[in-house]
Amino acid sequence: MSVWLTARELAGFPGMPSTEFRTREKLQKLGVPSRARAGRGGGVEFDCSRLPAQTRTALMIEKVTIVDPAIAANVEGDALVPAEPQRDVAQSRERPPSQSERAVADARLLLVNQVLSLEPLHGIKGAASLIALQLASGTATDLGAVARTANQRARDASVSTRTLQRWISTYRAQGWWGLLPAAPESLPVTEVGDDVAAVLALYHSKEPRFRNLSQAAQDVTKRLKQPVDSWKQLYARARRALPKLDKVDLIKARHSGSARAARLPFKRRDTTVLRPLDVWVCDGHTFKAKVRHPDHGAPFAPEVTAVIDAATRKICGWSVSLSENVIAVGDALRHAVGNNGVPAIIYSDNGAGQTAKQLDCPITGVIGRLGAEHRTGIPGNPQARGIIEKSWLSWLIPCAKQFASYQGKDVDAGTLRRVSAELAKEQRALKRAEHTGEVIRLSTKAPSWKQFIDAVGRAVDEYNNEHRHRSLPKHESGPHAGKHMTPAEAWDAQLDRELQFKLSALELRMLFMPAVLRTAKRGEVQFFSQIYYSADLMAVDGQQVRVHYDIHDPARVQIFDLRGEFVCEAGWNANRKAFFAQPVIEMARTKRVETRMKRLQGQMDLAQRELGGVGAASGTSLPAPGSVDVLVPHLDGGYEPALQVDEPAGGAAKAEAGRPFFDTPSERYEWLMGHRADWDTEDRAWLAQYAAGDEYESLAEYFDSRGIAWKDGEEGFRSAR
Repeated sequence: MSVWLTARELAGFPGMPSTEFRTREKLQKLGVPSRARAGRGGGVEFDCSRLPAQTRTALMIEKVTIVDPAIAANVEGDALVPAEPQRDVAQSRERPPSQSERAVADARLLLVNQVLSLEPLHGIKGAASLIALQLASGTATDLGAVARTANQRARDASVSTRTLQRWISTYRAQGWWGLLPAAPESLPVTEVGDDVAAVLALYHSKEPRFRNLSQAAQDVTKRLKQPVDSWKQLYARARRALPKLDKVDLIKARHSGSARAARLPFKRRDTTVLRPLDVWVCDGHTFKAKVRHPDHGAPFAPEVTAVIDAATRKICGWSVSLSENVIAVGDALRHAVGNNGVPAIIYSDNGAGQTAKQLDCPITGVIGRLGAEHRTGIPGNPQARGIIEKSWLSWLIPCAKQFASYQGKDVDAGTLRRVSAELAKEQRALKRAEHTGEVIRLSTKAPSWKQFIDAVGRAVDEYNNEHRHRSLPKHESGPHAGKHMTPAEAWDAQLDRELQFKLSALELRMLFMPAVLRTAKRGEVQFFSQIYYSADLMAVDGQQVRVHYDIHDPARVQIFDLRGEFVCEAGWNANRKAFFAQPVIEMARTKRVETRMKRLQGQMDLAQRELGGVGAASGTSLPAPGSVDVLVPHLDGGYEPALQVDEPAGGAAKAEAGRPFFDTPSERYEWLMGHRADWDTEDRAWLAQYAAGDEYESLAEYFDSRGIAWKDGEEGFRSAR
């Protein structure tokens, strides 16, 4: 039975301080169980069986000496001092003991200490028999729970004399480690039944029909021609055997690529050793919301390309495009380099937009001319670029969630279905309106292209200046002391200005002009289905040349020979001239259009006669031949209600005066800007309206390169922009 003593009674014993206060403090630090002392002045007493071995031995010798001093003289010290744990025993275990295994060893050690405390009086066998008898009879109530734990039996508190002697012998030889129970042996797969092994073999596959264990059990049941309902018993047996299998092998068998890497152990890349401009991570992400196409207005999901500094998590540059391509990546790098400087390493995936020759070519590639090094990750392993992959959740996906056309994985299914149906209905109506001329009001669910770009720009600014990144260091002082830095704050704090090298505007333009090899022939070079001409190309006629082009200005290209010497600048279709004199063409075009109008008018008159007066009877009439239903573009990317616009009465007169008929609004704008003297009030109003529309915005750079850009206050009129 356990002996309980106070801190005052234990003070001064070997292994204990000499004062009561220090003794109580050490006992509490060791975690020795304590209880309130009943009677004798109260206080707290401690369980002596949980004291250090040196203190227990001293207490035992003192107790035996009080009973019979002769016995104490004949007791060998080794029999009283518990053996220290053997290192080889601990090291020989394949794994550390579990919490339940430690509880069993502690309970056995408590019983061993009880036997050893009675050994001087009764001997080992007698003491073990006495403890076993007390446990069997139930008189040792305080040891009942301990015996059940030591014996690993929930209801039986009895422990035999032989078991106690075996535990004592093991404890003296191996210490506490020897009292640990044997670890349960895993069930080998070879010991399960053949039918269970067949189920587990099917489950260890990438086939979709066996992703579920029950499907594999049903398939094996059919193959074995067993009763159909017996698959449940087979499933239960396979389910019990499944935890015995190696989990890593199961993951490798059922998954591949990034799905496998997402479930297996991984290594974290340390970015604390990096500084700004050391490593930039570049990647693209499909915007998780439908946006109106800048050309035709149909909803689609654009591509956003971003460049993030690995050390500070700052978004250094970004670009948007209709899809992932080399132009989007090059534009994002231009934005990043122009604002922040030239990096040492650019890290990206192996996508077509990231590894195109325009970027990676050692001689003419953008990255090579920057003097940076381009590293690419392992295909199918996006976890290596987790810095940028995780950042989408912090800024780009929240940006998409502000639009009603959001289509991420956490969107409400019913809302997504209604929005998709509304946008699809709109597109069907627009297709039908091409033939009927009816007015279609566009849905407000999908944002315009300009609204999308503005939202991405705001999201980048908020992320850089307001998002406190938990991977960045904390402020040591100031108003934000104790808070993590934002990417912009970390950039300013860590950037070494001496290592920052920025390019000028001209250098940026020259640098981000990808090059292709073409053969000069009779003053022309041709690429991307376009022809560029210069008379100076005859100096390298028949030779291969490097054609450098600006992704933002297709009007001209720069020609270099293979040695890198500048040859000339060639213009787009610079050698094109009219086939006939312009007035002749205009008159012929006018005549052709008048003939077609007469032919169509005749067909309409014939159809009217075939109605036989039905239209008049019903109160309806056909629209006038010269009327056209149009959709008026609005400044925010939508459309105003349609108006029915009649051809001006002076249209025929203008045609006779030499004014051409225009196939597109852009042709009319170019002609009017080249013939300012022919403007009338209607032309001025149309020009102001066209300059405020989306079509002019998309062609603004082209008009500017031709010298016909619309300016505020053009010809004394207020600009519509």
